[in-house]
Amino acid sequence: MKIMSRALLGAAFTCAAIAPALPQQSGTVDEGEVKRIIAEHPDYAVWLNDPALAKLTLAGPKMPGSQYNVDDIRRPQPPHVDTGTACAAKPPGDAEVLFDGHDLSKWTGDHFDQWTVHDGVVTTGAKVYNFLKTKQSYGDAQIHVEFREPAQPHPPANPQYHGNSGVFPMGLYEVQILDAEKNDTYPDGMMGSIYSQFPPLVNASRPEGVWQCYDIVFHRPHFDGDKVVSPARMTVMLNGVLVQDNIALIGATVHGKVGVYAPHADALPLALQDHGNPDSHVSFRNVWIRRLVE
Repeated sequence: MKIMSRALLGAAFTCAAIAPALPQQSGTVDEGEVKRIIAEHPDYAVWLNDPALAKLTLAGPKMPGSQYNVDDIRRPQPPHVDTGTACAAKPPGDAEVLFDGHDLSKWTGDHFDQWTVHDGVVTTGAKVYNFLKTKQSYGDAQIHVEFREPAQPHPPANPQYHGNSGVFPMGLYEVQILDAEKNDTYPDGMMGSIYSQFPPLVNASRPEGVWQCYDIVFHRPHFDGDKVVSPARMTVMLNGVLVQDNIALIGATVHGKVGVYAPHADALPLALQDHGNPDSHVSFRNVWIRRLVE
């Protein structure tokens, strides 16, 4: 995918904010609309000329309480905020350090051998879709994760393959990791989003190769049998900037669909995602968690 200039991004955001296009009926793609969007945003051509990707980003299911569909490319792109380079934070005294640069003794996974530790950093194998999961389980928690997007001199056409990873509280609710510095995608699938649910308030991402950090406050959902008594909630800071403000989640993360809840345990493992895209080796360091009193 070609890179859009920041000026063009600003113009696109302004136009979309003033007169957003309403989504077509779920499941259908209006070819005339595809041509119009490509005319306005030529960089979207590679994305929208693929029928499967066009259907994903223009004809997904309707998002509850929104004029947009799930993974809708017509959503306004959030404005970019410069966040500098500072990141590293010393874990609080009551935090459980999950990765301190030495080993993965507190983690497990079905493809554990795909994750490598070198020079104080753990990196995805970028070959097989899989998750690194904590051995311990958590409910309400404060989570700190530092990560670095890889350089991709020959980036794939699909923007979702640019350094795709994610932080999953309880292994179910994703905060997206993705190159968003010069890589437009559907806003509810960009860096700082709660994937396929809520775009970030702003784009607080940094360039590839620069360390970034998430600070997440997660409150688990509560169930009474099959009934959701209270939904999961998240507050997310990306590089010190608020991108999700105590948002109530629609359900567990599901790609291309409206999330739904299914009753689960009060505590489950935290997970980090390896999206399995070639040359998309996302790295992590300084991962810690604090249990919160419910």
